[in-house]
Amino acid sequence: MSDLDSRGMMKAIYDVISQPSGERDWESIRPLYHPRATMTRTGVAIDTLPANQCLTFDEYIKTAEENLAGAAFEESEIGHECARLGSVAQVRSVYQTIYRVGDREIHSRGVNFITMARLADSWQILSIAWDNERAGVTIPDEWLD
Repeated sequence: MSDLDSRGMMKAIYDVISQPSGERDWESIRPLYHPRATMTRTGVAIDTLPANQCLTFDEYIKTAEENLAGAAFEESEIGHECARLGSVAQVRSVYQTIYRVGDREIHSRGVNFITMARLADSWQILSIAWDNERAGVTIPDEWLD
């Protein structure tokens, strides 16, 4: 991806994780990530347990597959802002999720902060850090599309 298409990148990422129970096609988005990219989760997990982790892309895949085993999961972007200067960019991507397992359905919202750089001839994600809404932590209305 020689020109920056931050919305397209985020759609590809959300499309991969938004699947019914079963394996996701992680390899289809691997080229979007720098080999040393980090994925940092803060906040709380679906079951309200603290979830603070800094992972490589492969560790993230393993954790996501474990956490979503037996569940259907949907994630979509509901707010997007990209700031770019030359060969660096920062994206704020607000998302909503639906987690379904059995007859349980949990809706939530959160935000991804993505740092990217154009390296060689393509844009790559260097890091993603995210958090989710909960008591005392609310996404500002102006961040929504």
